[in-house]
Formats: sequence, structure tokens, C-alpha cells
Amino acid sequence: MTNQIKITKPLKTDHIARIEGKAGLEIKLKENKIQDITLNVVEGPRFFEAITIGKPIEEAVSVYPRICSFCSAAHKITAIEAAEVSLRLDPTNQTKKLRELMYIGDYIESHALHLYFLSLPDFLNYPSVIDMAKDHPTLISDALVLKDIGADIQKSIGSRYIHQENVLIGGFGKLPSRDTMKKLGKTLESLKKIPENALKTLSLSTLWPEVARERVHLALKPHTDYGIFGDTIAINDGKSFPINQYKQNLIEKVENHSFAKHYFFNNHSYMTGALSRITLFSDKLLGRAKELLSIHKEYLDPTNPLSNNFAQAIELVYYFEKAHMLAEDLASTLNENELRVKPDLKNIKTNSTGISVSEAPRGLLIYNLGIDKKGKITDIDIITPTAMFLATIEEDLKQMAYALTKKDQKIEGISQKLETIIRSYDPCISCSVH
Repeated sequence: MTNQIKITKPLKTDHIARIEGKAGLEIKLKENKIQDITLNVVEGPRFFEAITIGKPIEEAVSVYPRICSFCSAAHKITAIEAAEVSLRLDPTNQTKKLRELMYIGDYIESHALHLYFLSLPDFLNYPSVIDMAKDHPTLISDALVLKDIGADIQKSIGSRYIHQENVLIGGFGKLPSRDTMKKLGKTLESLKKIPENALKTLSLSTLWPEVARERVHLALKPHTDYGIFGDTIAINDGKSFPINQYKQNLIEKVENHSFAKHYFFNNHSYMTGALSRITLFSDKLLGRAKELLSIHKEYLDPTNPLSNNFAQAIELVYYFEKAHMLAEDLASTLNENELRVKPDLKNIKTNSTGISVSEAPRGLLIYNLGIDKKGKITDIDIITPTAMFLATIEEDLKQMAYALTKKDQKIEGISQKLETIIRSYDPCISCSVH
């Protein structure tokens, strides 16, 4: 019988591959047994909140999307809606439809990149997407098609693929034409089968039971059907609270190993994102996504974080259909002269606050923005989805590692599985350290 090597130093991964931003994994050991596991967020803070204090509100809402290129539409729209609340400004229904369509473009692009390039290599047992591409070229072509159409939606409305400066407080600098919306609708119609392929491929794999546990899910209650915007945050125990009470309910904590804050609800870590949305509001899904959820419901397990990938795949189908519906609607109803409800700073008598919460691709995104009588930023609080679920990721990593070591799997061999769990959340580290 061979003697096992005794490990006395921490096992570290300085950079976790296939996530957005830079973070590392550290497994602390004592006498060859796991003592603790941390997800070390080492990407430095960039102080996006502090640098906008004292800036005019219209300048500030152009700064915030620079937090992340992948999530720029989510940041732009959520920041602008918070600004509009503070200015007591109500945009037109047409503006709201265009914003929703642009936000959906963000979803399509973000979900496609995560599912195909970041997560599918794990589920198909490849070390990288490059290795996967050799055997599955169709998956890569699907991913690029979906990424491109998501980006094109954002460009057609925001005038740029990222950091869409055409989106303004109260409306837009210019509007897409009806013809642009018509062409977009036809393109979406021709590609509508492609979003289902990610789900088909994922369904060939299994969920790891070692990481399943009861967990808290938070998601925004949508105004109507399954969607992005709302005024109430719901919890999977049936309770809820209005968005203006988020500070009383979501408690932040600073961790020594992370430049991103951690958040807790009722002293519990919690999950937010695609799995949380479907756990709470799957009854609001429509069309093909609703059918596919019924067919693959065993993969949508609210106790298992790996199910987040399946939830994103369902959402990809849903939002593709929703984008098609909105594009067709706007192709026939768009008023090209209805640009913008301009803010009037004369209406501001005292300091004012605006709170907006939306469902970004990765989960709840909160903006709390204060302005003075001159329309300059006095206070800003931004909470991103990744900061909210970092504590839950760490709990999952510990549970998975302990389960694997009990099965006599060598500690050196569990790193890949732990990274797979991290990637299933689709973390955006850059957003978390804004």
C-alpha cells in the first residue's frame, strides 16, 4: 500500500478560468483535512460610486455602465430609471418597450456567452471551449449567432454594442426606424430554433447531488408576465418586501479575503439569478419556454446551483421569443418623433432620492441615487448580483469539498469540480468590485 502525501500548505488557484473578472480559490488544510474554503476576489475596487459624487446626474448615468461591458445595458437602464424616480419623471410606454427590448438583447448575449463558452465545456468534460469546439463546431456557431443577435438588438436601440450612449434620462437621443425593427423581427423569427440547442446539450448531463441543499432565493416580482422590471422583491418562503426597504433586509458584510462585499438576508446567504427567477415565477413563463420547462423540469432544482445553467437555457428561449414579439410590435407602432421626456431641474425643490431594481442576467441589480436641487449626485449605492450570491457560493464550495473528501477523492482532484460550481452562478467579478 502506498503512503498518501501529506499536504500542509493551502491549495490555491490564483485565477479561476472562464469567469468574468479575476478571482481565486483557496483551500485551507490542517493535517490533510479541509478547514476552510474561500473565493478570493482579488480584482481591485474601482470606486464607481465615489467618482460620481458631485457630478451632474446625466453625466453620472453615463459613467455607471462602465462598471462592466457585458452588463452595460443592465447598468445603464437601471441607473436611468433610478434617476427618473429622483426627478419624478415618467417616460412614455414606447420608451419602456424599447428599453425592455434592449435589456433583453443584453440577456441573449450574456446567457449565450455563459452557457456555450463558459459552462458547456464543464458539462461536456472539456478543459476549454477551444477543445470543445473541435468536437462540437455547431455549438460554437450557435453561440456566435446568439451573441451577435443580442449585440445587434442593443446596437439598434442604444447605437453602440456596449455603453449605449443613445439611452438618455426620459428617452433616447434618436430612435430606430420601423424598418429596423421589422428587419430585427424577421431575423429573430428565422433563428428561433437555435436557443433550444443549449438546453438539449445540457440535458445530457446530470446534477451533482453533493451540492444540493435548501437555500434562500430572491427575485424581483415582475409587473406582468415573466420579466425584468418590478417594485417588490420576493422570497421563496412566500414573503416579500418593497424595493425601497432593501437596506433593512439586505445586510452587507466586509470579508478580509474579498474586495467585494457579501450580502445576507435574515442572517442567511441567498441566491439570485435565473434559477431564483424560475423558482419563484415559472408560472409566468409563456410559449415554447413554458413547454420546455415542463419537459425538463427535473433539471430545474431550486436546491442545486448547477440548475442555474438550465434556468438560463430556459430564459434564453423565453427572451428570444419576447424579443421577437417586441420587435414586431414596434415595427408597426413606433412613433419616430417620440424621442424623450426631458428632465426639468426646476421641479426639484429639495434633495431627492430614486431607487430602481431590475433583474440583470445574473440577478437583482440595485441602484439608489440621491441628487441635490442642482441635479448633482449627492449619494449613490449600487449592489450587484454577484456581490449578493458570493456568500452562497462559498457555502456550496465547502459542502461539495467535504462531500468529495468523504468519498476518499484526493484533495488535489476536487479543484475542477469546485470551479464548475463557481461558473454555474455566472459570476461577474468586475461588477462585484465596482
